[in-house]
Amino acid sequence: MQIQRLDCAAAQKLYTAHMVRDFPAAELKPFTAVRELMQAGLYEPLALCGADGGMRAYAWQVLQPGRRSALLDYFAVRQDLRGAGVGTQALRLLAERYRERLDSLILECEHPDEAPDRAAAERRIAFYLRAGARQTALESRVFGVRYRILALPCGGCAADEALGRDLRELYRLMVPEPYCRGHVIFYGPGGHTTP
Repeated sequence: MQIQRLDCAAAQKLYTAHMVRDFPAAELKPFTAVRELMQAGLYEPLALCGADGGMRAYAWQVLQPGRRSALLDYFAVRQDLRGAGVGTQALRLLAERYRERLDSLILECEHPDEAPDRAAAERRIAFYLRAGARQTALESRVFGVRYRILALPCGGCAADEALGRDLRELYRLMVPEPYCRGHVIFYGPGGHTTP
């Protein structure tokens, strides 16, 4: 597989064609928010393509200059290729791409205890762990949804405290102040905090 960085037009096309099917509406940012983050140089939408040029998976990251952790905001494998090892291969390619720039990619996984489909949430977490991610002591609650926080090592393995600081800072960029207060909460090393 090869990684292709998407421009705004290609990202919007992928968003409309795939992401609206791959993610619940409550989890999707409006594309206008994605566009603003891209224009600010803080968002990197990638497509992972086969030798034929066809997209096999996609991974969209929120990155902040000077930080050693980034958020894997959206990740999905094309529906007809799921269960064939494409996701694991894609995550390995992502870790390699960011090896020099990042210690870890932060992964938010819906907490099985509160997920509408507990088994699906457990499978998602197990997939990331099999692919090399590690469970952290961090959790979050974002607009009412509880998440476990995992970390996929890239160029190192960031400590939970550093991951928590970076995640809080990334949310400051993504969610404007009046909206995050009381709706974006982090738990774990460093205590109960908001961005």
